[in-house]
Amino acid sequence: MSVGETLAIAPLVERLLNKRPDLDLLITSTTPTGAEQVQRLFGDRVRNTWFPFDSRTAITRSLDHWQPRALILVETELWPELIHQCSSRGIKTLLLNARLSERSCRRYGRLGPLVSDAVKNLDHIACQHDSDAEHFQALGASADQLTVVGSLKFDMPKLGLEQQRDELALGLGTRGSGRPILLAASTHSGEDLLVLNAFLKVREEYPNALLWLAPRHPKRSDAILTLIAAAKLTAITRSSGQTMGDATEILLIDTLGELPAFMGLASAVFVGGSLVEHGGHNPLEALIFGKPVISGHFTTNFANVYQALEAEDLVTVISDGDALAEALSQSLKLQHRERYAIEGPRFVDQHRGALDAQYAIVETALAD
Repeated sequence: MSVGETLAIAPLVERLLNKRPDLDLLITSTTPTGAEQVQRLFGDRVRNTWFPFDSRTAITRSLDHWQPRALILVETELWPELIHQCSSRGIKTLLLNARLSERSCRRYGRLGPLVSDAVKNLDHIACQHDSDAEHFQALGASADQLTVVGSLKFDMPKLGLEQQRDELALGLGTRGSGRPILLAASTHSGEDLLVLNAFLKVREEYPNALLWLAPRHPKRSDAILTLIAAAKLTAITRSSGQTMGDATEILLIDTLGELPAFMGLASAVFVGGSLVEHGGHNPLEALIFGKPVISGHFTTNFANVYQALEAEDLVTVISDGDALAEALSQSLKLQHRERYAIEGPRFVDQHRGALDAQYAIVETALAD
């Protein structure tokens, strides 16, 4: 799994660890950052290994070695050879927290039987939204395979996130500083310069504003530091251990696993991957903490979530850097922040429940 998929499935893994200590859980990772997240979240409570190449030989060797009782795939994971072999061996195969955009559906559809056979071999597909179920049906899933249960991302444990936030606040010393803090979360290449220019404009109205910039991939940090220097701004990096002071302009968050806690301390959050065509990222962690959310219009990865947020006027959608600057300034207004502090957590709480439903699906599969 990637970082995003690891975070998505974390509430279910925690439930399984607590309720079913008899199980031996193996989590496979597809990226180094995903593997780091597994270690940070679960430590030695789970096994972690690399996901095998989806070929007959590699999958056969892996299944022979691990002998799993059940396979849980997450969100958009469709591995034809793995699914085929698990089905042939009688291994229950579940796709949980499943989502499939219209664009991805069309792309998968062009692969013909390779994907349609994989979809048909899944024992259960637990979809986040009705539209996801419709897209899986278009790929060959039957109504009997499908349920619509909501997203696990709504079931993140608030208490745990608050504890992380409070621990981070002690280390950073930000509580009581009175400085407005803007967080640009999970930015991608092409967005950082827009964020920096928007920050310069915000400082015309809020001279003591602080920017926290968290790239989706920390390996881009050197390139971002070059952009910061060119903008005649100064930055410290989270990994350096330097202490923030009154003169600090930018904190570059080049570490993993702390972003939700930073959201809890920020005044407002821009969710990256949305001003460039990356489909956007999860806005819910910011809303759990009642923070104003700003996003670009590329949000296909969380289309249903953003549609619901727009319907309740709980996200500001912008299309360029100038609009970003204006939205960030507006988000710092007291009336704006007070409304989000109430309505953001309420929105998340209204949509909880997917964890119970998907845990029940797993228990049923294990009982068969």
